[in-house]
Amino acid sequence: MILILGIPDEAPVARAIAAAEADGIGHLVFDQRDHLSANLMLTLDPIAGWRGTLSHPKGTVNLASVSGVYVRLMDERFLPDIVDLPADAPQRLRSARFHALLHDWLNVAPIRIASRPRAMLSNMSKTYQAGIIRRCGFAIPETLVTNDPDTVLAFVARCAADGDDVVYKSVSGTRSIVQIFEPADRERLSRIRWCPTQFQRKVRGHDVRVHVVGKQTFATAIRSDATDYRYARRQSADDAELTTTELPPATRATCVALSGALDLPFTGIDLRISPSGEVFCFEANPCPAYSYYESRTGAPIAAALTRWLAGEK
Repeated sequence: MILILGIPDEAPVARAIAAAEADGIGHLVFDQRDHLSANLMLTLDPIAGWRGTLSHPKGTVNLASVSGVYVRLMDERFLPDIVDLPADAPQRLRSARFHALLHDWLNVAPIRIASRPRAMLSNMSKTYQAGIIRRCGFAIPETLVTNDPDTVLAFVARCAADGDDVVYKSVSGTRSIVQIFEPADRERLSRIRWCPTQFQRKVRGHDVRVHVVGKQTFATAIRSDATDYRYARRQSADDAELTTTELPPATRATCVALSGALDLPFTGIDLRISPSGEVFCFEANPCPAYSYYESRTGAPIAAALTRWLAGEK
């Protein structure tokens, strides 16, 4: 029996549910929107280990019967029924305690979890994660993280002397749109004094997103004129073109190794392959919105995920 946690009509969750149903995999779904009426009870038996129940309006889950959990929970602070409440509202406090206990169980339960909340924290600092990426064997772009405008201008000038652009993005796990540093950006560069920002030498080449599920990999080649293909229609005239692709065995092995080093058995790894064949890695997404790629390529990512949670290798 697998447990799926999230908003059932959100695309990644919906696809996981559909895949489990199609394969006849026993599954239970916890709709996070039921958080205020849900109850979680845990006990730690010195012999049997963790035991407990998760009760919600649609039933009760015996946690001892769960073999794996797909975690696609949003930040509970922004759930629609409490987002406008004051910080000390009883509903907010109850929700925070419920989610804290749920995360505690997910972090220690001796079952397959995709992925544990503590492991997802590696993405909160792209510089920290970059160190792990490099140790696993991928190249990373030349990177500057700073709040000093003069240092940025010197970096931009040095890259320009080599004929390269510079891109900038958030240094945290907060999603940002990757953009090229343009002359107009100089006028607002002083703002980084209050918000350290990541600048990188733009790597020439084409993008590949690799989804790792356990030991399996699913690679998608992306063709787009946009700087950030996720926003291709905003940055260029056309949507990105996505197709399945095969990576060399060594690259696939490095993706699996990176997933293991981050303790993220289900992850989305962003690569760029340079014209010379060098493989650069930008980041590893700990909770990938894989449905965007699966819906355009037909890659069976959801099926692989639910089968892995059910115990397949």
